Amino acid sequence: MKRIFLILFALANLIYGQTSEKLVLDIDTAVGMALTKNANISISKMEVKKSENKLREVRSGLFPKLDASVQYQRYIEKPVIFLPAGTPFSPPGQPGILEIGSDNSFIGAVGMSVPIFALGLYDGIEIASLGVELSEVNSKSMEVKTITDVKKAFLNVLIAREYKNVMQQSLQNALENFENVIELNKSGILSNYDLLRAEVGVENLKPLVLQAENNYELAKEGLKITIGINAEQKIDVIGEIDFSDSYQTPSAQDIIDQVMINNPQLNLVNKQLEITNKSISLERSAYIPTLAAFGSYQYQTQANDFKFANYNWVSTFVVGVQLQIPVFNGFKTSARIKQAEIASTQVDEQKKSLIEALKTQAQSVVYRIEQAVKRINGQMKTVQQAEEGYAIAKTRLENGVGTQLEINDAEMALRQAKLNKLQAIYDLKVAEADLQYLLGKK
Repeated sequence: MKRIFLILFALANLIYGQTSEKLVLDIDTAVGMALTKNANISISKMEVKKSENKLREVRSGLFPKLDASVQYQRYIEKPVIFLPAGTPFSPPGQPGILEIGSDNSFIGAVGMSVPIFALGLYDGIEIASLGVELSEVNSKSMEVKTITDVKKAFLNVLIAREYKNVMQQSLQNALENFENVIELNKSGILSNYDLLRAEVGVENLKPLVLQAENNYELAKEGLKITIGINAEQKIDVIGEIDFSDSYQTPSAQDIIDQVMINNPQLNLVNKQLEITNKSISLERSAYIPTLAAFGSYQYQTQANDFKFANYNWVSTFVVGVQLQIPVFNGFKTSARIKQAEIASTQVDEQKKSLIEALKTQAQSVVYRIEQAVKRINGQMKTVQQAEEGYAIAKTRLENGVGTQLEINDAEMALRQAKLNKLQAIYDLKVAEADLQYLLGKK
C-alpha cells in the first residue's frame, strides 16, 4: 500500500509539475535543461521542421501531377450548329439550324502533367535546400546564445551567493568584535565611544546583508527564467567562481581568425547571401522556356433519360508535350531581377559591416579578459594584505592600544578587497562566456 501511495504521489508531481524538493544545479545541468526547456530553442527547432517541409513542397514540382474529375451537365437549351441553305436539314431557300447533343451529359476525366525542363523549378529547390541549412544554422545560433545566457545567469547566482557570504562574514566579524568590545569595555580597557562604534558597525551591516540575500534570491529567479524552469520550483546551485594562476590570455588575432570561421551570426549572413544570389538566378529563369509533358483521358456519354444501362460510353485519350516560351510580360521579370540583385547587395553590405563589428567585439573581449586577469592578480595580493591588516587591528584593540575606528576601517578594507576580487573573477567569466558565443562554441 505504501509503495502504491508513493507511485501515485510521484505521478501527481509529474502531472502538476509541483515538487517540494529543491533542484540542485551545476553549470552543466543548467545548460542541459535549457537546451530542452528553453522556448526560443523549441521555436528554432520548429522552424527547421517547417523549412524541411517547405523543401518537400518545392520538390513536389518534380513529380507528375495527376487530377481526376467527374462532371454532370443538364442542358436547358442544347447547343446548335448552323447549316447553309440547300442542305437536307434546311428550309427551302434558308439556312438550317440543327440541335445537337442530349439533355444529360456525363464526363469522367483524368489528366496528368510532368515537367521535363523547368530551370526555375530547379533553382527553387536549391533555394529551399539553402533555407533548410539557414534554419539549422539559426537553430545552432540560438542554442549557443541560450547557453551563453544560461552561463551568465548562473554566474550571476554564484557571485550573488559569494557577495552574500562575504557580507554575512563581515556581519559575523562585527558581531564577534562587538562582543569582544563589550568585555573590554567592562574591564575598562575601551571607552563607551568604542562600544558605541562597534554597535553602530553591526547595525550598519545588517541591511547590507539583507540586501545581499535578496539579490541572491533574485539571481536564482533570473536563472530559472533563462532555463525555462517552473517559477514554483525551488533551486540551488553548486559551483565556485575560481581562477587558475596559470591562466593564459588568448591572442586577439587568433580569436579574430576563429570568429571569421565559426561565428554563428556570420554563418547566418553567409547563408542569407547564398540564398539571395540564388534568387537572382531564379528570377532570370523566367526568361527560359519550359517544357512539360501531358496526357488526358476522358470517358463520356450523353442521353435524354436516366437509363444508365442503355448508355453508350465513349473514351478519348490524348498525350503531348507543351513548350512555353516567355515573350513579354511588361518588364516584370527585369524588375524582379533588379530587386534580387539589390537584396543580394544589401546582404553583402551587412556582411561587411558585421565582419568589422565582430573584429571589434573580439578585440574588446580579449581586452576585457586581459584587464580582468590583471585585476585578479592585484586583488589577490590586496586581500592578503587586508587580512593581515584586520588581524593586526584586532590584536591592537584587544591589547588596548588600538581603537574601534581602526577595526572598522580594517574590516571595511578587507570586505572591499574580497568584493573587488570576486567582481574581477566574475568579469573574467562573463568575458569568457562572450568569447565562447563569438566563437560559436557550446
